[in-house]
Amino acid sequence: MIYAILTEAQNKQEKQPDMADTVDSSIAVAGLKAAIRVASHGSFLRAAISMGVSQSQLSRRVAGLESRLGQKLFHRHGRGVALTDFGQRIMPRVQSLIAELEAFDALVSDTRAQLSGDVTVGVIPLVSRHLASSLVRRLQSTHPGIRLRMLEAYSGQVEEWLSSGRVDIGVFNRYGGARPVYADPLMRGQVSVIGTPDHPLFRQKDIPFNVLQAIPIAMPARPNSLTDHILGAAANHGISLNIALEAGTSSLIQEAMLASGLLTLSPAGTYVKAISNNQLTARHLCSPSVQQTTWIATSRQHPLTAASRAVEKFIKEILYTSTQ
Repeated sequence: MIYAILTEAQNKQEKQPDMADTVDSSIAVAGLKAAIRVASHGSFLRAAISMGVSQSQLSRRVAGLESRLGQKLFHRHGRGVALTDFGQRIMPRVQSLIAELEAFDALVSDTRAQLSGDVTVGVIPLVSRHLASSLVRRLQSTHPGIRLRMLEAYSGQVEEWLSSGRVDIGVFNRYGGARPVYADPLMRGQVSVIGTPDHPLFRQKDIPFNVLQAIPIAMPARPNSLTDHILGAAANHGISLNIALEAGTSSLIQEAMLASGLLTLSPAGTYVKAISNNQLTARHLCSPSVQQTTWIATSRQHPLTAASRAVEKFIKEILYTSTQ
């Protein structure tokens, strides 16, 4: 039955379909995708949020699929929902077939027309330079019709652009354990203490948080997720930080470090060129350490075009490769 639903959907894309048949198969496939998301989140509410639909709409999709299959896929428990025995048996196959259908759909779309159009990407300084050069090279060789627009900003601004629809794709950081909705992780790292090599703190291999007490530092201007997280962690440990400078760009912070000996707290990759040239040095922050995760997400304010999907795929490949 599952395979029949998906085969029917594929056949509809290869010929001019009857409108009623198209609606029916589309509803069935939507039900399968909804079931996958509910199984992944263990909750209708969380799954609905991740898909950008109402919980009642999601429930109707799953109920319609269960009616068509003649079997229940989920049962409720105190913490949400779990797959029934039937659901557990078929879910791996459903996931595989949906992935196959989406790949088929992408292939059909790509063969109908050369990818073209404008794609706007918001990125953080940590990845902007490496990503821009690699991404432009790939697009020029594979999809020269795509016009790329890249905007650099700190994470909070990138997330605002995603929410408003100003960018199609955003790459941003989160700190600690907070997982953003609608986003996929790209890479993980650790926040470091960064400054000029002659600073006395860099005699240590790792730098405990409490030794930063009252030492002048530069941080990204608030509101900023890194600055907010660092200040929160400091307050939780009774540490008073002396933020002598808040700056709107990492280049301003770098100039301040080189000119006045200020330190900053940041992923080392943000200043990788200056560190490799021995202008700056980095030591891991510890006791407590601060973990950083880089995420990629797409705007929910408008449909994602085929060109945007291609750019998103390339970004993931480039940044995954850079961490290997």
